[in-house]
Amino acid sequence: MSWLRRLVARFPTVLLARRNLSRATARSTLAIVAIVIGVVAIGTIGAGGEAFKQDQMEAYEGFGGTATVSPVYHENENGSLTGGFSDHDINRMRQTTDGATILPVVERWDAVVRTPSGETIVTAQIKGLDNLGRFYEAQSGTIPDNWRRSVVIGSRVAENNDIQTGDQVTVAVNGSFARSFRVAAVLEPQGFADQLQADRAVFVPVKQFEDPEYDSVIVSVDSRTGSIGKASKSLETEFNTRRRNIAVSEVQEQRDQFERMFETINKFLIGVGSISLLVAAVTIANTMLMSAIEREREIGVMRAVGYPKTAVISLLLSESAILGMVGSAIGVPIALGIGMGLNQLLVGDPLAFTTAGLQYIGIGALFGIGTSVFAGVYPAWKAANKRPVEALD
Repeated sequence: MSWLRRLVARFPTVLLARRNLSRATARSTLAIVAIVIGVVAIGTIGAGGEAFKQDQMEAYEGFGGTATVSPVYHENENGSLTGGFSDHDINRMRQTTDGATILPVVERWDAVVRTPSGETIVTAQIKGLDNLGRFYEAQSGTIPDNWRRSVVIGSRVAENNDIQTGDQVTVAVNGSFARSFRVAAVLEPQGFADQLQADRAVFVPVKQFEDPEYDSVIVSVDSRTGSIGKASKSLETEFNTRRRNIAVSEVQEQRDQFERMFETINKFLIGVGSISLLVAAVTIANTMLMSAIEREREIGVMRAVGYPKTAVISLLLSESAILGMVGSAIGVPIALGIGMGLNQLLVGDPLAFTTAGLQYIGIGALFGIGTSVFAGVYPAWKAANKRPVEALD
């Protein structure tokens, strides 16, 4: 005797439930399809959301132990805003942090970038930053250590304008310089969570700007020799004595905020996907009610010959459970397949499932089975509590 027959012999209710479902193939199939859709929705949204979060969080990898310092702008007597960092401010920061790496950043929107063919790149932003290789890796080319007549461009700028390493681009900054530069490197894609929005940027050496006013500062501390938290407090104490002149934001805090935001969005989308399982519950409840109505005389005979109410309830609940298990068994592989496709698209590795992503798929399967059983409770209770005389009438 096979293991399946031994199992059926031990649980005859399962065999009866399977036979009963096979009598209404169309209704059973529709109920299973509804469960499959719900399981796939929850599993795919959960696993896909985790893959997207993993992709965006990679933008923070190069910024460990860093903080960004931004100026707080104030209105002067003439009604204009004052702010920005001068070379004197940068030197004060270096003295205050005592050993931290201070990298000033210049961001200019009043600039024009032209491709090798002479077309203007409208969406590119010019940024001046030294030691770029500390935070980013090159997709092609090499990020230079000491650069004067070369630029590094973001992946989106390169892709949208068909620019490659070695091409010549023209950069003109209002009131500062207008020169032709060789593209030394194209950066790896960073995503929208990147601190400097590098995907849409063209990086030039800070030395190209004459007496610049810095728009922000990156403070980096080696975790083996110092603390970024201590450096941040020292800067706030130095610059915010009388009034708030700077705002310091540690990258780890920004990363935690983004992570919480992604988790909230993911849970909301999973909640939306769970609605499909509620639809499945209604379908299963309808299937079981119709089945109970069609089998009233059969159930009445069972009750008349001594079947207890619990036996009738367990039979109908078994039918509901089978629908849920079959739907989940079909839905899980589909969700895994779609999740692998999303992992390949976003992370570059189809098997890069996180623990949380796999948990969402498991939750979808359990939710599918639980919804099915729950949907069968009322039809089972109603059928079991009908008097045998009424059922046989």
